[in-house]
Formats: sequence, structure tokens, C-alpha cells
Amino acid sequence: MIAPEVLSGLAAVSRVSRALVGTDELPVLAGAALEEMREALRLQHAALYLHDADGHPVLRRYAGDDLAEELSFDEEAWRLAVASGAPIVLHEAASWLVENPFTPPATNWVILPLVTGERVMVGVVIASAAEPIRIDPLSGTVLSLLGLQLSAGITTAQLRRELLQAAMERERRQLAAEVHDGLAQYLALARRELALPEPDRARLTEAIDAAHRLVRARLQDLSSDSPADLRQAIEAAARRARATVRVCGCGAAGPEAVTLAARVVSEALANADAHAHADTVEITYSADDERLELTVRDDGDGFDPATVPGVEDGHLGLTVMRERARGHGGGCDITSTPGKGTLVTLWIPL
Repeated sequence: MIAPEVLSGLAAVSRVSRALVGTDELPVLAGAALEEMREALRLQHAALYLHDADGHPVLRRYAGDDLAEELSFDEEAWRLAVASGAPIVLHEAASWLVENPFTPPATNWVILPLVTGERVMVGVVIASAAEPIRIDPLSGTVLSLLGLQLSAGITTAQLRRELLQAAMERERRQLAAEVHDGLAQYLALARRELALPEPDRARLTEAIDAAHRLVRARLQDLSSDSPADLRQAIEAAARRARATVRVCGCGAAGPEAVTLAARVVSEALANADAHAHADTVEITYSADDERLELTVRDDGDGFDPATVPGVEDGHLGLTVMRERARGHGGGCDITSTPGKGTLVTLWIPL
């Protein structure tokens, strides 16, 4: 029969695990885990401290109770004390190691180093108790397990945040390239036409219309929530087309792939409306665990790929679609024949 204290320790580990599983921001996850640790170990106060990002010998409070915002520590003593990753129980102010964060200074407190499996320090939990803290083999094991869990949770949340920031930065660069560079090309074409003694009214109108479509499309992207479902995203893009659009396919993909597919569809449909004068467009797609494939076929005028206007003439749509796909490790091909419509084929790895 399992002893009650063992069951209690396992329950604490389980509750902290549940607290760390989620998509909330790191402070929320860490706060929930600290609350479980407080209850399981009968602690009065507990806070998570992370190392200073610039490498200074300072710990900064990140989550938990309202203790000192930052703590300075002796680098050599600290390195020796936390090297093992084991809990450090203190019954004194211990200013020789680190500043006491409690007011008034606690005499029963514990420092739990948070280290990864590679022995990399990610932070510490500092907690106090009303009664003297004694670490027997069972409570020491529970504390160590809780520390490992919290370390893993912090590392995972930080990685998720870094990935999100990287995705946002990539999205920012894409928007900058499409809006800023795109507008620059379209407006440069319009300016060049206006500088001619006899401007080509059709080319001037086309450049201005293209600039307007680009800005409007990007404002729609920024002001509306992108559907998370692949089919919903494709159908949402299709609803903005003047032509009749039929969508057929199955499969699911992640948010970045969904966004890319929707934008390629939007660009292809914009071309079908503005240049090909298409009546109908067929969109097919398939997605599995490894790959997303999508085609957009219209019955419009078509064109000769060898003579299609390029970036220098203000036509960025085809280039933008190819660059988007290439940026995701895939490809985008455009095939067309005058009088026989256009086919856009996208593929990206998942």
C-alpha cells in the first residue's frame, strides 16, 4: 500500500504538471504552478526569479508573491550553491549568498534552483514557511521533481514566445515588402507615366488600381481575424472575388500555412478579376502531415509567361506569390496560355 505522504507528493507533482500545460503567457503558467507548490508544501510565500538578461549578478522577480523586485547575489557563492540543482534550506538571512527578499527577513526559507537536463540554470523559486523547513528524502524528491517540471515549463514557454516573436517578425517583414516595396513600384510607374508628354492612361489607371488593391487587401488582413481552419480561410478569400469560385479539398494545416494559402488564393483571385476577366475559378487543395498542395485555376484570358510584365512595370503579384512560398520552404508555379486561362500551383511542407 502506498503511504499517504507519497500519494500527497505525487498529487502535488500532478497538479503542477497540469498548471504548466496550456497556451497562457509564462507569468500566468508560472503563477499557477507556484500556487500549487505553496499548497502542496505548506509554504507561506513563493516567487519565481529569473536571471538578468544582460548577465548582471541580479535576480529579477517574474511571478508569484510580492517579494523584492530584484536580488543581488555573490556570483562565486551562488555558482557553488546552485550547481547541484538541489533545494537549499536556509535558517538565517544568508546575505553571504543572496539578498533576503522577505519583509521582515525570513529565517525559514528555501531556494529551489531550476535547471534543465543539460544543467543550464533558468531561474530559482524562493519560498518561505512559518515552520522550520526540513527536507527528508521524500520531500526532497518532490521538490526536485517540481523544480524539473517548472524548469521545463519555463523553457517551453520561452521557446514558444521566441517562435511567436520570430513568426511576427517574419510577418512584419513580409508586410513591409508587400506594402512598402509594392506601393513604391506601383507609384513609381504612375509617376513615370505622369512625367511623359502623353501618359498612357490605361497603364496609369492600372498602376493606381493595383496600389489601391494592395493597400485594401493588407488592411483587411490586419483588421480581421484569420480563420484557423484551412477551408474557412480559403472560402473567406474566395468570397472577395467577383468571379464564381468553387472550392474542393480536405485536410488541415497550421496557422502559418493557413495564412500563406489564403494570401496566395487572394492574390490569384485578384489577378483573375483584374487581368484575366475570369468568369469561374476552381480551387482545390489537400493537406496531410507532411505537405500542403493547392491549385487555383481560372477560365480567364490567360497570358504568355514569356511576355508578362515584371516588377519594373509595377506587376508584383506573381513575384509576391513565389517569394511567399519560397519563404516557407515550398514553391509556387504559374502556368498560363493566351485564351486558355491560368493555373497557380502552391506547395509547402508542413
